[in-house]
Amino acid sequence: MNEPVSVQTSGGIAVLTVDVPPSNVLTARVRFLLVSALRSVQEAGRAHAIVLAARGKNYLSGPDPDTPDVLSEGPSLAELAKELEACTLPVVAALQGQASGPGLEIALAAHYRIADRRAKLSLPEIRYGLIPQAGATQRLPRIVGVDHALDLLISGRALSADAALSVGLVDAVAEGALPRFSLDWINKRVSQGLPPRRASDRAEPLQPAEVDLDRVRTIRAAQKKGTNPAIPKLLDCIEASRLLAFEAGLEMERAAYEDTLASKYSRAMRHVVRAEGRAVIAPTEGSAAPRRLSRIGLVGAGRIGRGVAAACLDAGYPVTLVESDIDRLEEAVEAIIDIYDRDIAQKRIDEVTHDRRIGNLSGTIDPASLATADLVIEATPEDAQVKRRVFSELDAILRRDAILATATSSLDLDGLAAGMERAGNVVGLHFFPPSYQMRAVEVVLGIDTSDETLATAFDFITKLNKIPVASAVSDGFLAHRMASVLVDAAIVLLLRGHDIETIDAALEWYGFAIGPFKLADAIGLDMLLSLQRPHVSVPGAQVRTVLERIVEAGRTGRRTGAGFYRYASNKPGPVFDQSLKSLYADMVPGKGKLTRADMVRRVLAALANQGAFLVQSGITRRPSDLDVLMIQVFGFPRRRGGPMMAADLTGVLRVKRDLDLFMPEAPELWTPAPLWTELLNGNRTLGSMND
Repeated sequence: MNEPVSVQTSGGIAVLTVDVPPSNVLTARVRFLLVSALRSVQEAGRAHAIVLAARGKNYLSGPDPDTPDVLSEGPSLAELAKELEACTLPVVAALQGQASGPGLEIALAAHYRIADRRAKLSLPEIRYGLIPQAGATQRLPRIVGVDHALDLLISGRALSADAALSVGLVDAVAEGALPRFSLDWINKRVSQGLPPRRASDRAEPLQPAEVDLDRVRTIRAAQKKGTNPAIPKLLDCIEASRLLAFEAGLEMERAAYEDTLASKYSRAMRHVVRAEGRAVIAPTEGSAAPRRLSRIGLVGAGRIGRGVAAACLDAGYPVTLVESDIDRLEEAVEAIIDIYDRDIAQKRIDEVTHDRRIGNLSGTIDPASLATADLVIEATPEDAQVKRRVFSELDAILRRDAILATATSSLDLDGLAAGMERAGNVVGLHFFPPSYQMRAVEVVLGIDTSDETLATAFDFITKLNKIPVASAVSDGFLAHRMASVLVDAAIVLLLRGHDIETIDAALEWYGFAIGPFKLADAIGLDMLLSLQRPHVSVPGAQVRTVLERIVEAGRTGRRTGAGFYRYASNKPGPVFDQSLKSLYADMVPGKGKLTRADMVRRVLAALANQGAFLVQSGITRRPSDLDVLMIQVFGFPRRRGGPMMAADLTGVLRVKRDLDLFMPEAPELWTPAPLWTELLNGNRTLGSMND
């Protein structure tokens, strides 16, 4: 096994190489070994320069801030950067692949930087509600100027090697192999003098202080309330780089980093990243490997089928699209071609990619053409009889080892697979409209679904650049059960005398992309009504009755032009019309008096409670999977972490108290799941159930 840090000296140049597959993480041990190596090289006196390199695809990366370092007395990232910068020999950082976050911060502490031509340099911490922790807010403005530093730090975007060279972030872009170029670059300059060049020593700013400070003030003034709370702290640190001594600026950065690390915003954002990473791991036992898929079949060319087809074509899969009617088939094929025509018109793809994707699409009205497909997805209308018939036909056509998937949004997968010899090769793939853009996909596990089929399904969805989320068979699976509770809680508020627009505005104030009534219209009120769930009651009325009355009035949602709102082709958004109130006015006792914060508390408690039931019943693997679905599909604010993380941030005890308090208003929504008591008795959080 290779050592995490190796030192090789040749021709007077000491090359320190970090080799920690797959990501070269700067763990406490790696940091300790790097500091030791730096000191040893200087003390030995046999080298006249140092190269800090990494083996593998990418440069150095930082440790997960939520994972405690094992070596408690080891140097911090900031201390490693300080040691590197203070080195008496010139230090050159050789950057390849992704050089981001703490890895780039360490490179900023080196005296010179050389990048491989394919390198990407970034400081993306702000996207997670954090600021840099190893001196980037102080070194970067001194190296590239405040303007470029602000751009990189606030956007979190990656720079190409050439772009990094143009702003002065790197000193050279390698021609040919990076290791050889780096050594040659140093040797050419050592004879002319290659002294240590410390960012902390740079006294001459690139622009007058007043210009830089005015830019900071302008950005600060433009920040809206509720924006990423790390941005004001970042601006403070950039301002400090122009007003304070270097060490004082580092101290300010350290304190600001600790503040952002502990903030609810950052904890939520980091949770979502981990949640999405966990979700893509297939729930298989043992070492089941995914099969190689060469051809995909799709039966049903409606809005779901054509969107899935386009996603498959994007991923490089040949697709056979099957419809029972030639006109519908031609319409679908034209719609898919239109996607790629728009892509090329907007220069998102080139002509070669355009032609290749369209060339991989074939359409037919003959299901027998699917005989050679490796995976076939049934995407016919949501009708149990239709789907059973299609399943039976496909079972007779497909190879015995082919995987048969259904895109059902709520029907019983086990019922569809009943009696099939291929039941182990049957799986649910619930795509959400618009299926081409929507990233989350529920992967539904039948009682007989094999581990190999699951592994293949998860691998396939990941290759479509989507996030698979596992669900057991249940009515509505995970997403629609959570969505139905969201809508039910909103209707309870409606029956307490609050206006539809006021309730939607309260949830949008909290951060939802759209309010629950707009969401209900998008899903379809008839769909929500078809889901089997408790009949939620409030004193004097039932939630289901409200939905039934609206659907009976012909208002089933956005696709028919009317639901809770009206939708007109000549108007940009939903419009509430007062006539709707007549359908439920007799059930509303009077004007509601809840604040928007009170409304949000009730909705969040209902969502978390439903999630607790789903976790406890085993329908979902873990709470964080529900967070992924709610964020990706239903517009729950990412900065809140999802309903289950939001419950943890509020506190399990507080959520349990809220449920007890709200329970009399609608027991079916707010009677606490037994899981809350279990968590309280064990002094645990929902997050403890994610690993």
